[in-house]
Amino acid sequence: MAATPDGPVLLATLARNWWMVGARGALAILFGLALLLRPAVPLNLLVALFGLYAALDGAWAIASALWVTRMSFVAWPVLFEGVASLVVGALALGWPLVPRELVHAIAAWGLITGALEIIAAARLPRAGAGYWLLATGGVFSLFLAVIILILPHASQPSVVGALGVYALAFGALLAAAAVWLLRSLPEP
Repeated sequence: MAATPDGPVLLATLARNWWMVGARGALAILFGLALLLRPAVPLNLLVALFGLYAALDGAWAIASALWVTRMSFVAWPVLFEGVASLVVGALALGWPLVPRELVHAIAAWGLITGALEIIAAARLPRAGAGYWLLATGGVFSLFLAVIILILPHASQPSVVGALGVYALAFGALLAAAAVWLLRSLPEP
């Protein structure tokens, strides 16, 4: 998929709002650390933590997409990614999921958000590392979904570990993308 004609506009607005990308990265890193430092977290707490993370990440993605697209609808993949995260987060917080349903909800979330992250990255110009950092984040989301689907009977600690490693890697990629976006700002 080639960069779209509005890719430079999207890149410029993302660069001006680099801190919004960085905040999503920091949130993911905190979520990953919380899971990896407490791998024996009870299932109800795992559901609550994942729901809280997905809802906060979704709300922030929606806010950043709407902030970026004040003039045009260039950030629609980020907006839809935010909606998907917010819905899955609300389901995890408001509906008592049993382990199998939680695993399927996380896998569906990973597939949807991963595809939208890759679409968003593909819309950017290919200059610089930002495109690759954002696309790799999408691939990580898809990889998480595949791992979880391959291990449908995995124990809770393996799901917690997979989520924790994913969140750390995804957060680090978003933080690196935010730094790259900051550096790509034109000199005043």
